Amino acid sequence: MRMDLQTYQKIYSSLHNFGDVFRLSEEYSRPAGMLATILNQKIVKMTRFKHRRVYSREKELFMKWKQGRSILELAEYTYFPPTLMASLILKNCDFSRKSINWLFKHLDCIENRRLRKEVRKALNADYFFSPRAHEMQCRKGEMGEEIVRKWLDDREIAYCTEAEIRAKGDGKTPDFVLSNPIFIEDHMVSWIESKALFGDDFEHKHYAKKQFREYADIFGEGMVVYWYGFLEDLSSEDEGYLIKDYRFFEGYQEQTDELFNYLVYW
Repeated sequence: MRMDLQTYQKIYSSLHNFGDVFRLSEEYSRPAGMLATILNQKIVKMTRFKHRRVYSREKELFMKWKQGRSILELAEYTYFPPTLMASLILKNCDFSRKSINWLFKHLDCIENRRLRKEVRKALNADYFFSPRAHEMQCRKGEMGEEIVRKWLDDREIAYCTEAEIRAKGDGKTPDFVLSNPIFIEDHMVSWIESKALFGDDFEHKHYAKKQFREYADIFGEGMVVYWYGFLEDLSSEDEGYLIKDYRFFEGYQEQTDELFNYLVYW
């Protein structure tokens, strides 16, 4: 589903939390899954820019926590994701990064009762950076790849997966490399990359530089699937690949509906 830049900017500027997702979904007649994905990308992008500034205040924030402010209160105070605020507090309690990641998955092993309770609440309140959110985001990616795999299998198109190619010792590869190119809209497509994302300028430039151009140089023309749609003015054909979304897989509505309805929200 293509989206014009003006509509995207209106939606983007109005998205702040999941309440906005459902409201704007009705207002703009767009799937909630699409808007939830745009919100997730916005939060992740904003957090990247905010991370250093918040961590420059970590001693001050840790002191506020010792004085009685909860992790969730500090997260709201700094507009910083609760999971990352919990990580900051644990770091200042002398836990290593490795220990913190382990404790996030084994909360009952946090000995301090207050800390255990607050970390649990922080992770339960975080739909973007918590381990549960991360697992669900990964599942979205897997669901998209499963649709591509089924589409290829149903057409008896031979391919190698990224995992199979990496097992041979090769480096960076797309999700699917076709044994023989297939003809799609005047392009001889030799590879397919599945992205459970909305293709905005920021994400597309990042992945074009990091992945897509290199894939085109190595394997030839390809196809990128942004499952949740993309901006209508994204450029790609001169760079050696097509851009598609869920509509390309119109015979797989049950699977695409499942993907769109799988919200990282509880």
